[in-house]
Amino acid sequence: MVRDAIKRYVEAAQSLTEVPRERAEQIARTLAGSGLIDGGQIRGVASDIVGRSRENRRKLTDLVAREIRRQVSRIGFASKEEVERLRQRVQALEISERRIRQAIDRGPAKRKPATKAGTARKPTTARR
Repeated sequence: MVRDAIKRYVEAAQSLTEVPRERAEQIARTLAGSGLIDGGQIRGVASDIVGRSRENRRKLTDLVAREIRRQVSRIGFASKEEVERLRQRVQALEISERRIRQAIDRGPAKRKPATKAGTARKPTTARR
């Protein structure tokens, strides 16, 4: 929803700065007709208009993208990388929890009683 709104905003902004070749040639012919440029300059002026409109479009797109990043960071949304890192941590914790539960379900391991060094009992022999 927010992404769609941003996308529509960017597309609308781009359409404001994009001048198609046909429109650029029409503008150049109008300039030639009013005597502001020579007839031989129509193609060059049209190419210049198209080039400038592309550059303006790129600049506007960069400006909008920077502003979106600034606003998103200001609001405090997590980046894709941060979300992925947290997902991996949660997954690792779930695996650890599963292993702990399995160990608990198996019960305590049967161990031999520990003896201190040098105090081990020696087998007794029966005296007669």
